[in-house]
Amino acid sequence: MTKSIVILLAGTALLLADEASKNAKIEEIMVLSHSDRMMTQSLDQMKNMVLAQVSKADMPAEARQASEEMQKKMMAMIADRLSWDKAKPVFIKVYADTFTEPEIDGILAFYKSPAGQAMLDKMPQLMQKSMAAGQQLMGDVQPEIERMMKEAKEKNQSSKP
Repeated sequence: MTKSIVILLAGTALLLADEASKNAKIEEIMVLSHSDRMMTQSLDQMKNMVLAQVSKADMPAEARQASEEMQKKMMAMIADRLSWDKAKPVFIKVYADTFTEPEIDGILAFYKSPAGQAMLDKMPQLMQKSMAAGQQLMGDVQPEIERMMKEAKEKNQSSKP
């Protein structure tokens, strides 16, 4: 009986050590990939997009101001909930659940390589250019969507008695 307990405890300690090693490697990936900065930049972009939408809306000045204040409060709440300190343990678990330790070792080796460093260094430019390309591809869709919405609204109004 005593041998089984010792074996069980040794096995548990080994699993915890493996998990700690894997989590440490995931944290290194996050440091190399500047995950904290990317999270902050994404939140800033989201905030700017929301505020830009409010500024484009056709509404009275006092309603616009109230809407902007509400948007700012909402974004502050989102920024708090998605702060890096709160998000990091969640992302570590996501990585740990998704990748095996050998895969994490490979990702880490790539990020440390010259090609991996180039990818990490140029990722912000790549994302910016990709977003611009996507917007360009979707450029003529917005007027068409607005036309379709207007037609649907008119059809809905004309069908009411």
